[in-house]
Formats: sequence, structure tokens, C-alpha cells
Amino acid sequence: AISINDERIINTTSITCDGNVILINDNKISSPFVIKAIGSQAAIIGGVQRPGGYLDYLDRYGLVANVEQQDDITIYKYNGIIDYTKLEE
Repeated sequence: AISINDERIINTTSITCDGNVILINDNKISSPFVIKAIGSQAAIIGGVQRPGGYLDYLDRYGLVANVEQQDDITIYKYNGIIDYTKLEE
């Protein structure tokens, strides 16, 4: 499970830039961005902190990111309506 600023990411989620905010599930989200993920801590931490990984990419552009490992995370369910007919277009 993944969320950005408590906006649940699901298989139909689109994330787009809209000026100085991003749109996630048609909701405006502004910085700072808090990304939560539930899964293998070793895989998640290793994936973002490895040399050439995403944190290196952000650092090259002067963006600050912190990684925090926690054993108790809450990611809320998606409350929207999933319209699979839009996926067929």
C-alpha cells in the first residue's frame, strides 16, 4: 500500500503536475510531500537509498528528502469511485 500526503494510490491513480501542486485522484496536493509505503522495509529502503537511486536523483536537483523507517504506519483506504469503463477508452 502507498499513499502521498494521505491520498491512497491505487491501480487507476494518475498523478499530474498542476503548477506548484500535484493532482492525485483529482485532489490537489502540495509540498511537503509525505510518501508512505507498507512492504518489505529492506526492499523499500534499499531501493530508494541505493547509489543511483531515487534519493540520488533528487539530490542532484537540490531537493531534500528524508527516509524514516517505522513499524506502525496507517494508510487509509481509497474512498473514491473506481470507474473501470474509463480504462477502456
